[in-house]
Amino acid sequence: MSWIKIIGFYSGVGLFVLSYFDAEARSLAMPFAIVCIMVMFITHLMDSLKVIEAPIEEIVDNSEHLKKYR
Repeated sequence: MSWIKIIGFYSGVGLFVLSYFDAEARSLAMPFAIVCIMVMFITHLMDSLKVIEAPIEEIVDNSEHLKKYR
C-alpha cells in the first residue's frame, strides 16, 4: 500500500509540474495528475482504515486471588 501512495504522490506532482511548464501537455497531464492524486488519497484512506484484529486474551483462573478478598 505504501508504494502505491508514493508512486501516486510523486507522479501526480510530476504531472502537475509538467502541465505548468508545458502548455501542449496540459490537456493530457492534468487529468492523469488528478487521477494519481485521487489514487493516493484513496490508498491512504484504505491504509488508515485497515482493520487489525485484537489479540486473543488468555483466560486466567484467578479464583484463589478473588477468595482472599471475600
